[in-house]
Amino acid sequence: MKSTQYIGYFDTLGFEWIFNVTDYEKKKTMSYLKGEAKVDMPIPRYAILRAQANPQRFPEIWSFESTMTIEELNEFSKDHPQALATAIRDCGYNIFKTSKQESVIT
Repeated sequence: MKSTQYIGYFDTLGFEWIFNVTDYEKKKTMSYLKGEAKVDMPIPRYAILRAQANPQRFPEIWSFESTMTIEELNEFSKDHPQALATAIRDCGYNIFKTSKQESVIT
């Protein structure tokens, strides 16, 4: 099965979004070959700004590969957000993370 590259944004309230980077790369390549204007991908830039503005939610942005479709990932993120976040942390590449401070009393 073919693997697809994704970027995901999640925090203590769940998943905000999952973005298919592979589709973006295809669009960027085709645009370049056609001689069209540069295709910009504002997602990571704006996502990091959003994450920095909401540190109280401990946001994380990860890049990861999966054989699941975007629809399957979105459904899984709603039904099993902790399991998906754990799987992404185990196999993905961290782009941004707001770390929680160690607490004396939990």
